Amino acid sequence: MEETVFSIQQYKMKQQKDETIRSMKMKRLDMYQSDFNLFQNFCEKHFLRKDFDSLELYLHELITQQKVRLSTFNRRFAGVKYWLVNELELQISSEQEAGVKMLRALYDEEDYLRLKPMRGIRAEKQSDVLRLIDRYDTNKKGDKRKRAICLVNLITANRPSEMVRLKVGDFDLENRIVQVMMVKQGEMKEKRLTLECVQAIRNYIAACTLTAEDYFVGAADKWGNHTSRQISEVSYNQAIQSWLGFAPYTFRKTQITAMYQKGADIPTIAKQSGHKSHQTIMEHYISLKSDDVDEYL
Repeated sequence: MEETVFSIQQYKMKQQKDETIRSMKMKRLDMYQSDFNLFQNFCEKHFLRKDFDSLELYLHELITQQKVRLSTFNRRFAGVKYWLVNELELQISSEQEAGVKMLRALYDEEDYLRLKPMRGIRAEKQSDVLRLIDRYDTNKKGDKRKRAICLVNLITANRPSEMVRLKVGDFDLENRIVQVMMVKQGEMKEKRLTLECVQAIRNYIAACTLTAEDYFVGAADKWGNHTSRQISEVSYNQAIQSWLGFAPYTFRKTQITAMYQKGADIPTIAKQSGHKSHQTIMEHYISLKSDDVDEYL
């Protein structure tokens, strides 16, 4: 009897595990759906099979005909590869991997070198951003919410995906830290907060009577009444745009630039911003002026 019960329990656990894996797989497929659709249209247009040989032809056209940027090339390749492997159950050969690598190397050639740099969001002066945020330093419930959210986004240099997932319980205000869910890396990351930021958070929590399980951003009506549900990144982008007149990624670039200008080294900046690659910070966030170089000649 015990063996039967144990067997049923094992079966249920396996079912739950399989369902979790299936759900994660479907989520990733949905994420890459638009990239695969473009590849599928290419194959139908040229009467090609949907496989890795066709993917090489598609990637070649992306560079030589469509002149897409390197970041777009990398995203399209990752998306289509995931679909071919996980949905169509195909495997990429070492020769095909080498072929994609050679195609990517085209971005080092003179004809395509201009497609290599990323066009990032420009950084603003940190003092100017803080001045805009301080417009919401009022006794209104909605303004307290806006100010706290904006200060947290600026100081932590969080991505929108990280802001919408923050919960009140992730904050340790006594020690001025917050645990941030790094979706891209699949881990939690500790980030520091300023005293001003901590006070704004406390005011927001008190005004909206938030609990540890509430989403920090959440949703709110026009009077500032908070509803604890995770909003989309699109909704978050629209909110910041309407409050301050720029996209949330401006917070990230502004804070990283400000830390660098204050003398922080790259590992210190990476610890706060959550970057794994120091090279990414130097290539896409830190803008050196000519006179910065002159100082050390």
